[in-house]
Amino acid sequence: MYTVKQVSSLTGVSEATLRVWERRYKVVEPSRSSSGYRQYDDEQVAVLRAMVALMSSGVPASTAAETVRTTGTDWTGRDGMPELPTLVEAAITADPQELDAVLTTAFAGDSFEAVVDAWLPVALRQLGEAWEAGAISVAQEHFASFAVLRHLATQFEMADPGDGVPVLVGLAQGGRHELMLLAFAVCLRRRGVNAIYLGADVPVEDWEGMALLAGARAAVIGVHLGDEVEAAQNVVDRLSALRPPVTVRVGGSLRHEIQRARPLEDAVSSAAGSLARELRAGAA
Repeated sequence: MYTVKQVSSLTGVSEATLRVWERRYKVVEPSRSSSGYRQYDDEQVAVLRAMVALMSSGVPASTAAETVRTTGTDWTGRDGMPELPTLVEAAITADPQELDAVLTTAFAGDSFEAVVDAWLPVALRQLGEAWEAGAISVAQEHFASFAVLRHLATQFEMADPGDGVPVLVGLAQGGRHELMLLAFAVCLRRRGVNAIYLGADVPVEDWEGMALLAGARAAVIGVHLGDEVEAAQNVVDRLSALRPPVTVRVGGSLRHEIQRARPLEDAVSSAAGSLARELRAGAA
C-alpha cells in the first residue's frame, strides 16, 4: 500500500490534485489506515498513471477520468483515444512531457515485472538500433535513457529492501549498460531481497570493499560487451576469494563467458525470482 505522498512521487501529480481527482472524478477510492490516512494499492497507482498519460496527450481531465473509470489502464489504441509514440519517437521530439507520458503509460499498463520482461527490453533495443542507424543523436539517446533510469530508480526506492543478507548488484569497471540490471534490482527488492544497487563502472576493489562493508554473501553483475568480460571476471575472482566467499550470478548477453559464476535466466523477473528463492533456501 502507498501513502498519498508516495503516490504523488510515483505519478508526478501533486497531493492536492490527487485529492481533487478523487473527489471530483471518482477516479480511485483509496482505503484508509487505522489513523485515517489514504492508502493506495498497485492497481490504483496504475489507473492514476494512465490518467496522467492521457492528459499528457492532450485529453481533457474529465474525458481522461471517464476513460480510466470505464477501461482502467487498458485504453491504448481504443477508438477515439490518442496512441502515444514509441520511446524512439519520444526521444526524437526531445519533449520531456511526451517522453514521460510514454514511460508512465508503459509502466501503468501491467505489472512492473511484465513490463520489464516484455516491453522494456524491446524499447531499449529499438532505442539502441535508432542510435546506431543515425536516426537519433547521442544526446537524444541519453535523454530517453535517463528518463527510463528515473522511472526505475523511483520503483527501486519505493520497494521494501527487507532485512536479509545484502545482495550487491552492479556493473564491473567499464560497464555502462545498466538499465536492465537496475530493473533486475527492482524485481529483487519487490520480492523482499535486500538488494544494494552499485550502478555502472564499479572498480573491482570497490566491489570487494562493499562486500566486506555490507556483509554481502551474493552479488549480481551484468556483462554485455566483449571489453567488459575481463573486468567482470576480475570481480568474480576477487569476490570468490573472500572468506567466506561471495557467490556471483551474471546476467547480460555475454554472461556465459564468465567462469566460476552462475548465469542468470533471460527474463529479468524470472531471474530475480529464482535468486530470491535460493536466498530464502540458503542455497545462494
